[in-house]
Amino acid sequence: MSRTMIDPGRQRGSALLVVLLILAVMVIVSTNMTMRYNSEFLRTANFVNGIQAKWYQHSSDALVRRVLHQDFSDNANSVNMSQYWATSGRSYDIDGGVISTYVHDDAACFNLNALANHGYDISDETGTKYNLARQVLVRLMQYMEIPPAEAEAVADSITDMVDTDTVISRYGAEDAHYMSLPYPFVLPNGKLYSVSEIRAVKGMTASIYRRIRPFVCVLQNNELHLNVNTLTEAKAPLLAAVMLNDYMTVEVALEMIRERDREGWTSTSNFLSQDQVVSMMTDKTKGFISGVVAVNSNYFHAETEVEFNGLTRSFLSYFVRNNKEAILYKREYGGAE
Repeated sequence: MSRTMIDPGRQRGSALLVVLLILAVMVIVSTNMTMRYNSEFLRTANFVNGIQAKWYQHSSDALVRRVLHQDFSDNANSVNMSQYWATSGRSYDIDGGVISTYVHDDAACFNLNALANHGYDISDETGTKYNLARQVLVRLMQYMEIPPAEAEAVADSITDMVDTDTVISRYGAEDAHYMSLPYPFVLPNGKLYSVSEIRAVKGMTASIYRRIRPFVCVLQNNELHLNVNTLTEAKAPLLAAVMLNDYMTVEVALEMIRERDREGWTSTSNFLSQDQVVSMMTDKTKGFISGVVAVNSNYFHAETEVEFNGLTRSFLSYFVRNNKEAILYKREYGGAE
């Protein structure tokens, strides 16, 4: 009977391979555990920093409310660029970062919800009814070098989105169009709550949206008010559009804004008595312009950016005026568009 001899060297080699294999598995397991731990740690840190950033935003909102309250108390009849809220950007150092806040007057933009206001409807010589707020929006888009046909289509499509009926405007669209899309949806047929909602309307493109975004907003009401005291030079096309007169060019509007005192016009009648304005108003537009133009504001929003522990968070806060108080009515997280 023969007996097979096992080489001790081969035994040691096999044992070494087993040890190396076990070591490799342990390294892989420990590496995965470390990566998961780091990932969870970073996720938790981001979550905690995000919560801290929100509380910093709340602090900034409280300061904005105090500033607006002070301005409303100092002058209840005018909102203008000489007031505290209009200070161009405020930055505050905090532990581990900085808070930056910019306050904007929401009466220095076109309220898209005003397209549903039939109080702005008038009729021409043929009896055809049209909405003056819509005409303002079309003119504004044309000043942005948007072709007339595209401007008309976008204006009608937004009108169909915000009005309460299901009647299709001349170049607009109602639910039948949107339900036929690859990703169908129905229109709200009511008030908009965010400007971004108009991205979905018929005729809207990224180029058109980018061009009109700085000039439009959505407020809680369907009224159109334009505070001529807070219009910046960049908003001259909006002033020109509201006048609804081909002779009121962007250049003329820009000149009026540049010549405006820092405290602005003292009253609406003071603005309307300007020679450039008197010559632009017609019998059909005088009442509309007189009702739209204002030297006061009830709506504001604040852009807040919090840089904290190497991360940046952006927020939007919206305020409505109630006598001398500023009431926070909406927040948006993620920052300005």
